[in-house]
Amino acid sequence: MASNSYSIASGGTLTITQPLSLGTNIEFLNNTASDGVLIFQNGGLGVTTTTNAGYLTTSGYFGGTVLNFQPGTYGIGGDQVTLQVVKSLFSELDVASTAAVDNADFANIATFAAQNGDIILIENGTVVPGPAAPFTLDTNEAHVIDQMAQALFGTAANSATLVLGFSDIRANPNSNHPFVDAVFTTETPVNPCFAAGTRILTPRGEVPVEDLREGDLVITREGEERPITWIGRRELDLSVQLRPETVRPVVIEPGALADGVPSRRLAVSPDHALYLDGVLVPAKELLNWSNIYQDHQVPRVTYYHLELPCHDVLFADSTPAESFLDTGHRGLFDNDDGSIVTLPSAMQARREAESCAPLCLGGAQLEGIRQRIASRQIGIRLTAR
Repeated sequence: MASNSYSIASGGTLTITQPLSLGTNIEFLNNTASDGVLIFQNGGLGVTTTTNAGYLTTSGYFGGTVLNFQPGTYGIGGDQVTLQVVKSLFSELDVASTAAVDNADFANIATFAAQNGDIILIENGTVVPGPAAPFTLDTNEAHVIDQMAQALFGTAANSATLVLGFSDIRANPNSNHPFVDAVFTTETPVNPCFAAGTRILTPRGEVPVEDLREGDLVITREGEERPITWIGRRELDLSVQLRPETVRPVVIEPGALADGVPSRRLAVSPDHALYLDGVLVPAKELLNWSNIYQDHQVPRVTYYHLELPCHDVLFADSTPAESFLDTGHRGLFDNDDGSIVTLPSAMQARREAESCAPLCLGGAQLEGIRQRIASRQIGIRLTAR
């Protein structure tokens, strides 16, 4: 099989039966709402064995790199890369002195995980069982799994949260040991924030978010004064982000949501939720590229988030918006060195369970909010005439 590149349209499937020619990449186009599927049949990934300082090492390859591998929305869906007969690939990549034991243990893990829906996480080159997985991995097993990720995604495997799930158990016509297939997906942590310059309502008036300090009071939607218990700060260079659209500021023009709301140009991260019609709606769900759009002009952005004694709604440029809710992502901020929950779908479950208002991600209510925003834009244009 030879080509300079292959592409997978949204909703499409590409099956690789043998390694491609050197330098041949495979790209997910993600040109509609559907996700793409890439399948490597047994033999689709090659294995190279070398001797380095007297030690045998192996590496996997298929010819190039998988590009534009996208997650689903809030842990749902997303592009998939399937490795068929993953136990055989593991055995080929394992050249450690403990290979026989490792291979047998991994075979048991893969079968068990496929039966119970357990997963393995690969984040920044670190491989660990998922939050609910009852099994453990020794150092060599984790190394081999990381080799699989590196063979597919190259350095990008160290820049994203990859999820290795064991999905299919297929009958093996030659023995009683079934075939087990593994599926790579990826997720992006939920990360709501206010952009620098956002003015927050306090008892002393509106104050730029970057000028607030812990202990300062803010006014909530119920008219109560609540102290700030923690302020998160994060500075991002958008030019080096693998997926800049996941953190690029969403701009909401003055009056886009209601008369005087926002009172001025408001910029928040895509995941930051606004309080509209009794529900919390992430800003990215309101994009219409007219009066609500992502800012492609700024090369860098500094984000802030404000934590109150409990999750609540405060006012940002006269717009009701959520305060910080720690769902395991506090460590994403530059001024906190804590750990990060590595499975964003688990973060999302906590967000829905502990939020001060229902989270609205779709359905008739969201559609009604979008239509109202659209009608306001039309009304503004007619008035301008």
